[in-house]
Amino acid sequence: MAIFEVGTKYYDTSACDHNCIFVVEIVKRTAKTVTFRRNGQERRAKIHTDNNGEYIIPERYSMAPVFRASREYVEAPEEAEEATTSPDPVAAYIPQAAQPTDHPGVVMVGQPVVGNWGAMCPMGIGVIVGFVERMATRWTSATTMAVIRWDDGHTSMEALEDIHPRGWRSPSGSPLGVFFAR
Repeated sequence: MAIFEVGTKYYDTSACDHNCIFVVEIVKRTAKTVTFRRNGQERRAKIHTDNNGEYIIPERYSMAPVFRASREYVEAPEEAEEATTSPDPVAAYIPQAAQPTDHPGVVMVGQPVVGNWGAMCPMGIGVIVGFVERMATRWTSATTMAVIRWDDGHTSMEALEDIHPRGWRSPSGSPLGVFFAR
């Protein structure tokens, strides 16, 4: 059974966004309570137990984080992460801090794009790696499609008229879509 240890950090992820991580550090411990540090403040919480071990619920609201002793927080060393990744030939074209700008006028292979997918989805950063022609069908017209490779490794095809300049919004006011990064 996992138990809380003094000086150890534990984590939980947000119920709404798995990229949002909450971390607490155990400062003191008794048989029934722990004192923890979170966001620079020390607080105390009652220890609960179940089949998986000890856990605490510091706040009382519907989606409050539950910190379990079985979820120890370990920070990954930055040097090791960089050494294990293989060099990506397309990475040189992907901007690190992509900001949408005006329409470039000419669309080329290697041109960076940004995808705004909406709430709780990280913005995608990609690069145009090629073009294909979509044939006309009974319901769609023929058009040129840009093949985009995204930073998470997947590829998609977007019609050139669906890649928008900086500041573009749909008729309903939505800022979602694919935009030129420079």
